[in-house]
Amino acid sequence: MIEVEVKAHAEDLNEVAQHLKVIGAEFIKKEHQEDLYFNAPHRDFAQTDEALRVRNVTDENNKTTFITYKGAKMDQLSKTRVEIEVGVEDPLKSGAILENLGFRPVAKVKKKRTIYSFQDLFITLDRVEGAGDFVEIEKDMQEGQDYQEALNQIFAVYAKLGIEDGFERRSYLEILGVH
Repeated sequence: MIEVEVKAHAEDLNEVAQHLKVIGAEFIKKEHQEDLYFNAPHRDFAQTDEALRVRNVTDENNKTTFITYKGAKMDQLSKTRVEIEVGVEDPLKSGAILENLGFRPVAKVKKKRTIYSFQDLFITLDRVEGAGDFVEIEKDMQEGQDYQEALNQIFAVYAKLGIEDGFERRSYLEILGVH
């Protein structure tokens, strides 16, 4: 899968939420995410622009865990990249497997996320501990599909939300200064 994603700094998440209501976006849920990022023993993900994490997600009804690999960014404008994600039952064992294979934990990122859908996009309002507030708009596509149309759609929604600058290609790890 290709995740086409554009992230922007947000000065007022409540104002963005109001704009989302006006354009007809559908509220999905609120959740708390805690990501534990790993680096590889055979290459430096900070150098290759890859990411490997174990994500714990808690919402009002569930607690779930995912292992996610993200490939290098595919362009200079967005955070579009290959993403492979799988649900796992036990976060501690998942991390232990990675550590026993030589992967080492490098950082935790904690965020409160509010999720909306609009057309075929997911829009998240993120309050990231130590990094600030952000809006992310993303669309999932199949590998091999041209993602330029998705980028155009994403930027058109940002315009509807009144966001025309403050776009950010760095990951939350990079924003937090973790390499």
